[in-house]
Amino acid sequence: MRSFCLLAFGCLVGLFAYTYDLKIKTRALETDARELITALQDESDFLALMRAEVSYLSRPERIEEMAKKTLKLEPISSQQLVPWSAVGTGASVQPSSSFATPVRRDGIAALIEKSSIQSAVTVTGER
Repeated sequence: MRSFCLLAFGCLVGLFAYTYDLKIKTRALETDARELITALQDESDFLALMRAEVSYLSRPERIEEMAKKTLKLEPISSQQLVPWSAVGTGASVQPSSSFATPVRRDGIAALIEKSSIQSAVTVTGER
């Protein structure tokens, strides 16, 4: 009878230890779950912020203003248009002066072009 009581007490202590360990692991998992929920909420907020920023940056009025400011586009002239018959037949159309390369206003690009022209002249002059 005494051994049975010791065995029952040992089983009871084992069950308490198992229950305590299970409780600790459950609390750790709950903490991890709360951290994941917080991180998920933060990412959701960040995603909403990025969507709002993209919609703000891609407003047509803003893009139109930037295009006018930076691209400085001009309306199409009739000299730039190709007749439809030339498109269908593949005939070559002589480009008008409006197709010419625009004059560069960039100082460095002008220097590069000038030096490349001078080097081409010196190379052809040596031959």
